[in-house]
Amino acid sequence: MRFRKKQKQTPEISTASMPDIVFLLLFFFMVTATIDKSQDQLKLEVPHAQAITKIQKKFLIRELHVGFPKNPNLGTAPRISADDRIIDISDLGNWVQAQKTDLGEAYKDQMIVMLKADIDVDMGLIGDIQVELRKHNARKVLFRTLEDI
Repeated sequence: MRFRKKQKQTPEISTASMPDIVFLLLFFFMVTATIDKSQDQLKLEVPHAQAITKIQKKFLIRELHVGFPKNPNLGTAPRISADDRIIDISDLGNWVQAQKTDLGEAYKDQMIVMLKADIDVDMGLIGDIQVELRKHNARKVLFRTLEDI
């Protein structure tokens, strides 16, 4: 009597529950994800413009906000905000150097400062900011405005 060898069968993996698992994971990540809203500390009403320039290299732009504080404990004088924190005009030099370091060696001299200022801010403060930026070789300054339709 001869014994037959049984052929080994490879078990198949059932993929019937795969869509259920994928949708469960998708739903889980949609529910647990948070959208980080900018915690800007200044209220700004931007003026309207007649001429607009679009920037091609958006990675060169660094933003400064100038406006009146939302928190009454900070006073009523206009303040400067960079990266969602209030800075003093004397700290602009350190801010410029840090931003240039983030850009890298090739683009240090091409950094663009986008100044978003409230319509009621005194131009004396804007001029002081420009002078301070010039001292630290940040000469490209643009003003963010609303398009006049």
